[in-house]
Amino acid sequence: MVIQASLVQWLKLITFACTLLAVSSRGAASDDRKAHNGASELLLHSYRRSFNGFAAKLTNEEAEKLADMEGVVSVFQSQKKELHTVRSWDFVGFFEHSRRTVLESDIIVAVLDTGIWPESESFDDKEFGPPPKKWKGSCQKSSNFTCNNKIIGARYYRAKGDYPLEDLQSPRDSVGHGSHTASIAAGAVVSKESLYGFRAGTVRGGVPSARIAVYKICWYDGCYDEDILAAFDDAIADGVDIISLSVGGFFASEYFSDSIAIGAFHSMKNGILTSNSAGNDGPYYASVVNISPWSLSVGASTIDKKFQTMVKLGNGKVFKGTSINTFDLKGKFYPLIWGADAPKYSSSESRVCLPGSLNETLVKGKIVLCDYLDFMEGPLQAGAVGAIIRDDGFKDFAYTFMLPASVLGLTDGSDILHYINTTKKAEAAILRSTEEKDELAPYVASFSSRGPSILSLDILKPDITAPGVDILAAWSEATTVTGVINDKRIVPYNIISGTSMSCPHATAVAAYVKSFHPTWSPSAIKSALMTTGTNTIFAVGESYIWLLTNICFATAWPMSPKTNTDLEFAYGSGLINPSSAIDPGLVYDAGEIDYIKFLCGQGYTSKQLRLVTGDNKTGCTKATNGSALDLNYPTFALVVSLSGDDTYFSRDFHRTVTNVGSPVSTYNAIINAPKELDIKVKPNVLSFKSIGEKKSFVVTVAVKVGLPTVSGTLVWDDGVHKVYIVYMGERPNGEFSAERLHINILEQVLGSGGSSFLLHSYHRSFNGFVAKLTNDDAHKLANMEGIVSVFPNQMKQLHTTRSWDFMGFSKNVTRTNLESNIIIGMLDTGIWPESESFNDEGFGPPPKKWIGICQGSSNFTCNNKIIGARYYKADKNFHPTDIQSPRDSEGHGSHTSSIAAGALVHKASLSGLASGLARGGVPSARIAVYKICWADGCSDADILAAFDDAIADGVDVISLSVGGSFAIDYFNDSIAIGAFHSMKNGILTSNSAGNSGPQLASITNVSPWSLSVAASTIDRKFFTEVKLGNGEIYKGTSINTVELKHNLYPLIYGGDAPNTKKGYDSSESRYCSEDSLDKALVKGKIVLCDSVNSGEGPLAAGAVGAIMQYYLDSAFNFPLPVSCLGSDDGTNVSTYLNTTRKPKANILKSIEEKDEQAPYVISFSSRGPNPITYDILKPDLTAPGVDILAAWSQGTTVTGYEGDNRIVPYNILSGTSMSCPHATAAAAYIKSFNPTWSPAAIKSALMTTAVPLSLETNTDVEFAFGSGHLVPSSALDPGLIYDAGEIDYVKFLCGQGYDSETVRLVTGDRSKCSDSINGTAWDLNYPSFALSATPGKSTRRVFHRTVTNVGSGVSIYKATVKAPPGLEIEVQPKLLGFKAIGEMKSFIVKVKAKVDGNNITNMMLSGSLIWDDGLHQVRSPVVAFALEEE
Repeated sequence: MVIQASLVQWLKLITFACTLLAVSSRGAASDDRKAHNGASELLLHSYRRSFNGFAAKLTNEEAEKLADMEGVVSVFQSQKKELHTVRSWDFVGFFEHSRRTVLESDIIVAVLDTGIWPESESFDDKEFGPPPKKWKGSCQKSSNFTCNNKIIGARYYRAKGDYPLEDLQSPRDSVGHGSHTASIAAGAVVSKESLYGFRAGTVRGGVPSARIAVYKICWYDGCYDEDILAAFDDAIADGVDIISLSVGGFFASEYFSDSIAIGAFHSMKNGILTSNSAGNDGPYYASVVNISPWSLSVGASTIDKKFQTMVKLGNGKVFKGTSINTFDLKGKFYPLIWGADAPKYSSSESRVCLPGSLNETLVKGKIVLCDYLDFMEGPLQAGAVGAIIRDDGFKDFAYTFMLPASVLGLTDGSDILHYINTTKKAEAAILRSTEEKDELAPYVASFSSRGPSILSLDILKPDITAPGVDILAAWSEATTVTGVINDKRIVPYNIISGTSMSCPHATAVAAYVKSFHPTWSPSAIKSALMTTGTNTIFAVGESYIWLLTNICFATAWPMSPKTNTDLEFAYGSGLINPSSAIDPGLVYDAGEIDYIKFLCGQGYTSKQLRLVTGDNKTGCTKATNGSALDLNYPTFALVVSLSGDDTYFSRDFHRTVTNVGSPVSTYNAIINAPKELDIKVKPNVLSFKSIGEKKSFVVTVAVKVGLPTVSGTLVWDDGVHKVYIVYMGERPNGEFSAERLHINILEQVLGSGGSSFLLHSYHRSFNGFVAKLTNDDAHKLANMEGIVSVFPNQMKQLHTTRSWDFMGFSKNVTRTNLESNIIIGMLDTGIWPESESFNDEGFGPPPKKWIGICQGSSNFTCNNKIIGARYYKADKNFHPTDIQSPRDSEGHGSHTSSIAAGALVHKASLSGLASGLARGGVPSARIAVYKICWADGCSDADILAAFDDAIADGVDVISLSVGGSFAIDYFNDSIAIGAFHSMKNGILTSNSAGNSGPQLASITNVSPWSLSVAASTIDRKFFTEVKLGNGEIYKGTSINTVELKHNLYPLIYGGDAPNTKKGYDSSESRYCSEDSLDKALVKGKIVLCDSVNSGEGPLAAGAVGAIMQYYLDSAFNFPLPVSCLGSDDGTNVSTYLNTTRKPKANILKSIEEKDEQAPYVISFSSRGPNPITYDILKPDLTAPGVDILAAWSQGTTVTGYEGDNRIVPYNILSGTSMSCPHATAAAAYIKSFNPTWSPAAIKSALMTTAVPLSLETNTDVEFAFGSGHLVPSSALDPGLIYDAGEIDYVKFLCGQGYDSETVRLVTGDRSKCSDSINGTAWDLNYPSFALSATPGKSTRRVFHRTVTNVGSGVSIYKATVKAPPGLEIEVQPKLLGFKAIGEMKSFIVKVKAKVDGNNITNMMLSGSLIWDDGLHQVRSPVVAFALEEE
């Protein structure tokens, strides 16, 4: 029993209780009591250092008597609590070099857990001084444990006295959990750590300079209340700053019957915040266990990496499961058996593979399929080599097992069981786990306990979420990876999941804030964490309890509701944001008196609270009897009763905020709420004149009764908002002059000039207006009669042509006036000048440097946007569809031009698809059109003629989305020739890589003086659903703009409708090629085709649509409704067709969905290596090229095919043709800021700031994406550039075998190849490094490079190298110091590579070199790949 009592009475209470027991007890119990020598023998522990109470052995009757005695707050039975069991810090934006204060070393973090492993590198005290002077604790003596200047104190507690055999009787950790949580919170920075190679990298705590005080309260059999309270008692008195406790009960208890809530209350009284894990009983509602409002309750969310373990079957099928499998079976196949088929006693036990249930003779040396998830001790004992577990639970975190194992879902597990039952010799292989990017992260883990708080429903819990899934941190070497007998793996670092891991993340952030603000109260720190949580959107969720409706709105935006359907009950205020928490602006502060008021409102008596506080003046009165709604909490939660006849339920919340931001500031209340939720804030503007000033406000919440859970947000914003929306509710009945009314309102605030501030009036459906206002003006309007609300005009995202936004290059990015002087030469199919994308409104005359022309034509005129236009057709052979002018008759040239430099066009779409804002990357730039492509293609003669003119005309960048079928010698290639002469004249040429992927060495534009651009996806993709007559729906790919009139149409197989009159049979008509289908059989039907084709065949035959069997990873337009299905779905459709008397189907209009895996290089994008010069890496980078909406020619149709009558101003296309102008625009953008930069300098800026893509979704790695994904905004400030000019390329050409005569002809000067002008490809000053090697042989190369400083005038760059096994990279020198802009420094890179394998697809080693000055990271890929000897 644990009792809270007054200090002078505890011994009397025990004596009294025991005396009563001796009188009343009988039998064995009475005899046992007589054996004790007085009450003192029943006393287990006294709490006296920080609060008052004791633990004692009592009967239930004795406990009841004690509970009724004077001076006792509560008596409750001691319960056993359970443990709630790097990249996580980087994931939340809290980097190793984040801003810190020297006071961090004075912060003491108390970790109440399983102890600590002091020898871990994470707890090394190197460079630590002595403990802070405030420290009053001790290091409890033990033969096997010593403290240091990192671990400054350690104690252990075991009131029961009996220790489990596995435990160490000292603060030393024998479980691992305590070492793990301590290192997450405050572990030192340790490089090159991992769990057998997983999560390899730097391990560190959030506050690595902080000190750790260890309080061991948990043992193999759990964590007992009496020990928890003893630890709190000491920790508070010892002088700690933050208490971290990743422990909790099985359910929430009344506040003063809960040891953790009691300890946290007394911690709060002493200025110490307690950080608690929320619990691991999710996803059930009301499962959160640590819920006291004076502590911080932390949920667990994911980071952007997850583990997958593949299972291969003997039939070739591969299944992806979840686990952390550190074992490597080398891909070997083993016999496969189901546990139920190998019973030792009964199959009902063996099927779940429990220990002792499996027959060793049948299982030994095999992989066993199990129907239950545990540590797999049973299969290991029986001699199995691995286990496959089929389980219907969540797969959002990974377990570690004692042997190779993978956890699959029931469907995949059942497929494996079917394979076992239908195969004579079933076999399988379990591969070593792989790490993959989790594109959905962050989301709250399924195990994380959910709200609401069962004790105080109007206090939102959990408070916040933090990373808690698959976290690598320190581990005890007194245990194993799993802690289970027979697991022999002893490791210094381990990966585990739980709210136990999220709690110390929050602890560390609290300590971080405390180091900057040592005088802040626990609630102020807590408020800072909660109000700065990372966020996305508000949402309406599901009702959580059938008698209640929940409304909760947090002061920070929440996480995405799409991946967190439990909303605030899962994540509270949102994902923790450490770097923002040190400057929250305002805090919701609360102290002991505030919590006393809250407790009075919860029904606690004055007598109880006097004992808790130790203050006889404490009492519950009307003035101190507060509801949960009035506790100054950073979140707002309201429970709505469904009883009564009221339509709306309304409540007021009273809050006070303290200014901790700018001394003089004005905050506006911004409300985001669905229409079902009415939120009003009074006042809605708070003005401050000093730090520490307090302001109070009231939030009134009204909600319609009977609605489900509703979420909204309140944000106090001190930013400057110039455009406001004034909402006045419903429009008046009848006719009224809205503009006159709105001007009158504005003039009451602004005076007679008010009309000039009115931007727009709403009057057709509701009443309101938009105006330019100051903060004070908005405040005055908000208090006027007839005004519902006044709120700033905010930018919201549309589902739009977002390729530029996807790259972080918004329309409001910093620009220069010189952008309007940039001229982009577009060599393509011409342009459609009437498109809104080429409107010249707001443009002045062409730049003075322009000396081009607008080639005369009766149907074409230029303007101040399209400042020049020419067309070329050397053979004079025009197709009937060709327009003999610069006008675009194909659509392609208009599309690429608008991607590069199109104006901003609102509400653009393709028949409603991709609707939103269409714009080019440099919308103020000018366009010069050079039409080189026609219906029959683009001839070399025309390409070179266009280059000849464009260079002379004065363009700045050339864009060419054109290429041959294969790469050819540089000077037999018109594009390489033209690009070389462009480079000579200071013009960069941007080329498409080609559309012949994913074959390796398929890239066609490979000259090192041009920019070669691959195509990658954006975060939008199109699907087209097929609905069958039996109700089944299949999702395919295409862009279908047509909505069919009827619900269902007859369905026919192409092979059943051959056009025999023209000599076709079913072997040809099954593919639905042109003329192969019988019109009489196909007309008015949907036809199923066995391959993807243009759709012209079905259209010509009169089909209303086509279902094509072939999976495509990008969507295409067709001239009729089409959906392309994968083989499985196509087979299902075929089966339905063949087994149904009258099969029917419908093809729906396409839908847009978010592509969570984006960006990745699309399959059609041509790959490297460079087939002309192996050791020049190509492509150079990748940019968006999939499903791009842009301008289109109205001289053609959507597809350009006969029978397609859709004429549109904007179209959606995919190809490297689309990615190329994205890079063109980025180059033009850099040129506008740096007009004197060379083409190589611009190219270098784009490449060294590109972001490498995920290796999991881009298995061709740099051969697919080059240096990475284009990031235009970063390229503006690259720090260093790898510059090159004509002489550098001449040296390169000499090294490639070109002779002096050829080089002189190319350059037009006296250039010649000599010993000094004969460079290898490795010495070309290129921003990437590539080395071709012979398989299995060690290859060495030395690369010479020179960088030019274009960043900070005085700077020092450090070389950081990343290389996988087999690749060694050495940089000399490792530091480059610069004293001025334009200064150059040279260095060498020595690369040694040994690449194994027999296939080039798996014979590549990817590394990188990064020059880092703390502000710029100048990254170059370093790759080595296998090349077979000829």
